[in-house]
Amino acid sequence: MRKQPIVAILILGALFAGASLLAQDSEHAPAAPDLGGRHSLGWDKALKLKAPPVAPKFPKLGKDVERVVLPNGLIVYVQEDHRLPLIDAIALVRTGRYYETPEDLGTSSLMGSVLRSGGIQGLPPDQLDERVDFIAAQLSVFMEEEQCRVSLNVPRKDADEGLGILAGMIRNPLFDESRLELAKRQAIFALRSTNDSPEPLLRREWARLMYTPAHPAGRTPTVERLQQITREDLIRFHQKFFHPNTVMIGLTGDFNKAEMLQKIEKLFGDWPKAELSLPPLPHVNPQPKPGVYYVQRPVSQSSIRIAHWGTNRDNPDRFAIELMNDVLGGSEFSSRLMKRVRNDEGLAYEVASAFPTSQRDISFFLAVASTKTETTVKTIDSIVDVIRQMTSTKVSKDEFQTAKEMYLYSYVFRYSEPARSLAALMRLEYEGLPPDYLEKEFAGYQAVTAEEIERVAKKYLQPDQLTIFIVGDYPKFAKDVAQDLGKMGEPHAIQPLEFSDGAPAPRR
Repeated sequence: MRKQPIVAILILGALFAGASLLAQDSEHAPAAPDLGGRHSLGWDKALKLKAPPVAPKFPKLGKDVERVVLPNGLIVYVQEDHRLPLIDAIALVRTGRYYETPEDLGTSSLMGSVLRSGGIQGLPPDQLDERVDFIAAQLSVFMEEEQCRVSLNVPRKDADEGLGILAGMIRNPLFDESRLELAKRQAIFALRSTNDSPEPLLRREWARLMYTPAHPAGRTPTVERLQQITREDLIRFHQKFFHPNTVMIGLTGDFNKAEMLQKIEKLFGDWPKAELSLPPLPHVNPQPKPGVYYVQRPVSQSSIRIAHWGTNRDNPDRFAIELMNDVLGGSEFSSRLMKRVRNDEGLAYEVASAFPTSQRDISFFLAVASTKTETTVKTIDSIVDVIRQMTSTKVSKDEFQTAKEMYLYSYVFRYSEPARSLAALMRLEYEGLPPDYLEKEFAGYQAVTAEEIERVAKKYLQPDQLTIFIVGDYPKFAKDVAQDLGKMGEPHAIQPLEFSDGAPAPRR
């Protein structure tokens, strides 16, 4: 997949807006740097040594990977790979946290946890764990927003037993009561602990603010709600979504395709197809919320997120947008944000931005950083100033080539491993993307010019719609907020959720 910058660790938050920052006093706004277009002599010499880029190899159905549909609707992808005596299997189930109703809140995550830990028909939890360990298998379940992913890695000699366990987990989980109670206690502990660490607290409260409870991403279960979830709820959720015609299975490894398909037919062929209508996936309602928002915490460092609503993969400008973000803050040490905020001003050890465009629904442009309490507002000023400059300055030859080559060269290795090729093809079908999507994506990055990067920076970066969200010791930098960010209006104090045995405290 696409390169994940530092932002992937800090990500998913947002904060700041306001035309006021656009009109900062000149004494607070350093002059735009002369980025120019000339490389150093050493760089120019290095460029002469470069060979033409290697053309990437894109996976194709029917050539490297075979696709078969069983009579009950279960889709199977298989690809032989005889380099190691191992077999990898992955199952994608069309469910996830975004399919929950408000009344189901928390059920999907608990179901995913107990799906793995709660045993299967014929193997209660302790015995299941013993068998998985005995055959040196790796078995995992990930309940994500728009899919449930079950993965298995097992030595070839124990493939039959490993695949049987995988099938039992998908078709006949036990959802053991004691393992459910343990999973509930762990979930409640994790819920309460989010208030003890600035980053998880920031992510949760920012999501509540921007998505609102109208969207699954803006909802947080209460302790009381988690305590109410029963084994019957997990069974009901499983029966609603786990059917052969909602499952895709991919297998790669040291096997014969025909023999492997026979194994899968034996394990899943008698699973009856269901007539069902899945609920539609939610769509965000992108309402800008410019301003300064903060959660008071007596800590020595402020966690900052600065963001506005962005775009998705339907946008034809998405390739130029991603390269633009790479120049701005997505390329780690070579980005403008890193050079200014970390290298030149020493305000933050890590600072980065993200402008994701490959997802189904609209996401966010955001910049993130952590800094000392006393430099909170100065760091915000610098980040916003770099964002503004991005909308008006030229992209240098160095910046353009670094960003573009990073994306293009990454494709050379992206599908070099059979398991990655198979997963990429499964994703295309799962998300309803055209067969030539990967080739068109590569061509989209190839076609981007420096002028297009400058154009999309002007069009899609919205410094006057920024939401600034801070978790920190607000009284210690409140005066700086009033002086530097006062034109954005009165800062909004956010009262975070508190988790007792009852309902959460309301937001102020």
